[in-house]
Amino acid sequence: MQVDQTVISIQYGDVDGDYNCEKVVLFGTPYSPSQSYIQQLELLIHYMDDRKLRFQLDLTGYDIRLFLGDFLKTNHSQILITGRTGGSGDYAIARLYNLENNKLKLILDEEDLSRKLTCQAGYINMNGTLGVTCPATGQTFMLESRGHFNPYAGMRQDPIQPMITAVNTIYPIQQPYENYYSLQIQQRIIGVNNADLLGLIQSVIQVTQEAPMIKSQALVKFPNT
Repeated sequence: MQVDQTVISIQYGDVDGDYNCEKVVLFGTPYSPSQSYIQQLELLIHYMDDRKLRFQLDLTGYDIRLFLGDFLKTNHSQILITGRTGGSGDYAIARLYNLENNKLKLILDEEDLSRKLTCQAGYINMNGTLGVTCPATGQTFMLESRGHFNPYAGMRQDPIQPMITAVNTIYPIQQPYENYYSLQIQQRIIGVNNADLLGLIQSVIQVTQEAPMIKSQALVKFPNT
């Protein structure tokens, strides 16, 4: 069944620094009427004088969202589009654009974030204590794993090493003492599979024109870990 293009989101903000409010519309075509998978994304910027800019976006995914906010401390908004890949990993999708000379400049995507937020995990003793190291910040976190880790005759019954996934969630946030937005990122710490969730690494990212900067990083534990 053919599905027509639809409006995904409408936001208002100054996206070019002219101190006027533009209307920003994100269009997309659902894969089917019953699915939230969106393809053929198109961004429309509608000016007060009725000028229009249209951009085709090379992006597909589930739960596509549009957000406008000043991430670069430019006193005007950048354009953030987020979503999910779906599947067993269900990783996050992100594109942050800045409008420059009537063109969209890509500032950041989920691959940039994953490269910056590379962490390693491994069991450090036979009691199931898990160590997580994050080279970008030099931080190390400790976590007690759940009951699937059992020593037997001096060897682990479960040989699967834990891992830190790619970025799973992305939220724009603004601290009370800041007049710009940052990104709050979460990555899962998993055991034998994606459903074996042991904890989260939560990072706050400051966006710059050059490269993302990690402002803070923390371990999120669950009550049963």
